[in-house]
Amino acid sequence: MTRKLLIVMITFVLLLTTYACEQQTSTTTESTTSTTTTFYSQTTALTTKLIDLIPSECSSIEIIDGWVPVWCDEFKYEGGVNPLKWNHHNGGGGFGNNELQYYTNRTENLYVDGEYLTITALKESYNGYQYTSSKIWTQGIENWKYGKFEMRAKLPSGTGTWPAFWMMPQTSAYGGWPNSGEIDIMEHVGYEPNKIHGTVHTNRFWGSYGRGGSTTSLITSGQLTSIDALNEFHTYAIIWNETKIEWYFDGMLYATVAFNPRTPLQTSIDWPFDQRFYLILNLAIGGDWGGARGVDQNIFPTKFVIDYVRVYQQDYVSDDVDNPTRPTNPEIIQIMDRTAYITWKASMDDNQIKRYAIYVNNILRTYTSVNGIMLTGLKAASDNYIKIIAEDYSGKISEPLEAIITIP
Repeated sequence: MTRKLLIVMITFVLLLTTYACEQQTSTTTESTTSTTTTFYSQTTALTTKLIDLIPSECSSIEIIDGWVPVWCDEFKYEGGVNPLKWNHHNGGGGFGNNELQYYTNRTENLYVDGEYLTITALKESYNGYQYTSSKIWTQGIENWKYGKFEMRAKLPSGTGTWPAFWMMPQTSAYGGWPNSGEIDIMEHVGYEPNKIHGTVHTNRFWGSYGRGGSTTSLITSGQLTSIDALNEFHTYAIIWNETKIEWYFDGMLYATVAFNPRTPLQTSIDWPFDQRFYLILNLAIGGDWGGARGVDQNIFPTKFVIDYVRVYQQDYVSDDVDNPTRPTNPEIIQIMDRTAYITWKASMDDNQIKRYAIYVNNILRTYTSVNGIMLTGLKAASDNYIKIIAEDYSGKISEPLEAIITIP
């Protein structure tokens, strides 16, 4: 039975008193319900500088625009990949894309020569498959939330190749693929030799409907006249923060996908990118996309040559001075049964907003890194008191925004 719900009263007020609370120290965006009725207090800013934590193997990397290298593989060694940084993902089966290769950890398919990592795809009979290649990832070793992720590489040639530099969630917080998201930093299919793709996949936008763009935008805008991805090294990168993902080719922005606070659906359906993701490098052969125009049997061996892979992050803590501004302009986008989708104007900070604490009837309901939230289980025929508090990365907090929503 469907019943029509009207908002009887939405009253927004400014909080005139200071609330006491326990200090929050987690660096991960949670979605945990709590029964506590305490609110945030001002925390003491942390003083550890990210620059002091640069790994020794990344110490020669230049810091540009505040991007501090926190993880890297420069491939200045010989043999297999560093097992402290990468695991192999071996096997076949098509990986959900009807790919044709069998991934191995053999030196014939992957080798580091002291300067480059080379993934080689071969045409050979192996474990029932006609092609071999390699796939490595940082799953189980390292993962990140937000930052700049960059690879410098020369791509393989030939119709039927499908190299990728991409990210998957460490845990499926919102369910199996694509619900918990996928970030494709660089994808390339051999039948479009000089076109690079960057895409995200989510519950609503996945597969061929994934959101992102390609380097075609750099050509049409006149920033580039041509791209040679097969014979020259180029850098492929994303910058991923709390509210958007940007794709870069040799430092040039070519695509952006951002969280839209006015989308009247649960946040994770469109934006599951508030969790930790790990890195993947692979060279596939064939598949639904890579093999859409067949596989040229004369291209083998074909090589994916990687100069380096780097992860950078910003230091939002050591020089933080100001408290975040108060969230403002709350707006109810949708009411359905005892569920409300509420948005607000994002808080500002001298560095970066980490998250918002959401209280419902003085109970900490959840955290969100974006300025919109779907609130479920609201009380019918009763006032619902909503409190929203912004927090930055050093633990400084805003004055709260309060809303009273009465639903019949």
